[in-house]
Amino acid sequence: MRRALWTIAMVALLVSLPFTGLANGDDSEKQITWFGFGGPMIGLFTLDLAEMNEVLENNDYAPLAEQLIAFGGGGGGGVIGGFSFGGTGWGGSLTSHQEGKKAELSLGFGGMDVAYVVGGNERSLLSIGVVLGGGEVDLKLRDHFPVSFEDAVANPTTTTLSRGFLSAEPYIRFQVQPLMWLGLKLHLGYLFTLPGGWEEGGQEISGLSLNLTGPFVGISIAFGGIGTAEVKEMVEDVLEEALGEAEFDEATCAAIKAFYEKRCGGELEPSAEEETNAALVQDTLLAMSVGDLDTLEPLLAEDISWVSPEGLLPWSGTWVGKDAFLAGLAAASKMEASLKIDRVFTSEDEVSVKWHLSPAEEGGEIVYGVTVFRIDEGKILSGRDYGN
Repeated sequence: MRRALWTIAMVALLVSLPFTGLANGDDSEKQITWFGFGGPMIGLFTLDLAEMNEVLENNDYAPLAEQLIAFGGGGGGGVIGGFSFGGTGWGGSLTSHQEGKKAELSLGFGGMDVAYVVGGNERSLLSIGVVLGGGEVDLKLRDHFPVSFEDAVANPTTTTLSRGFLSAEPYIRFQVQPLMWLGLKLHLGYLFTLPGGWEEGGQEISGLSLNLTGPFVGISIAFGGIGTAEVKEMVEDVLEEALGEAEFDEATCAAIKAFYEKRCGGELEPSAEEETNAALVQDTLLAMSVGDLDTLEPLLAEDISWVSPEGLLPWSGTWVGKDAFLAGLAAASKMEASLKIDRVFTSEDEVSVKWHLSPAEEGGEIVYGVTVFRIDEGKILSGRDYGN
């Protein structure tokens, strides 16, 4: 069950990520502002009871007020500039008395809360959403108060009429954070309902149409927090929690990576430093492939080390130091095949380049390989070639 809940959270997060740019501008690919809250709510629901009150008054009951004080609560979480998901519910009752007769109308409503968080920061949130769900209204009528046990049995005093309904409540919600862990919400909604039939004692009966459509205003205390996190780190944390200590073989990892790229529109955007490092290693590898030592020399650290297996590339062996490495390249045979770079994978100080050699002659064998570079202060510190 716990893993299923984390899977749902991960899906909600990944669905929301493409929209985070509306909140975070140019940093949207690197950071998201997430939140999670829950707490109690008090509200006021205004409904039209004119038709019901007419029937009540014609039968010597006092009319009911048309404003219901509701109590409830809810919670949820999401990202600014994306979607939030949660649940909300509230209910209340209205009562009237007149000469021994009592009428009580009780209403309860709840549902799934889905919203789009149009803006905010670490101290506020602005959401537009809808609560989709349903509820029930009960009308309990006491005709008289019995004078004895026998009278109560012979002349029952109470009738309860019930009616269920489906509903949708579109709303706009604003939240402020007086404290980092405590928020205040203002909820302005309008409840639309699709009522069912009246029932009494489990049996359907005909009855008046009860209009349960009307505005709802609620104020909530929200316990939780708003925070900013790196997109990559947050996704990794969610996946780590969902998958635990499970280990995957190379094929499984490749499938997971392909799925992520397909569903999320590619890898996360590299930083400026990573882009610089990617350009550096591409220039280095291409200069090596054509023997351009003049271009290569300023790109290398003085204490560079390089390892290349026998028979993979024209240069092969192990070198330590810039002079030894350049001398080894100068003595290597000329590369007849054309080296093409297929993919570059970057991290903070390491870059991996996937490449292939296209043969000069038609029908020759294509050779695939990977070179892993380490970089220090803008220079190539080490390199290692691998055949694939």
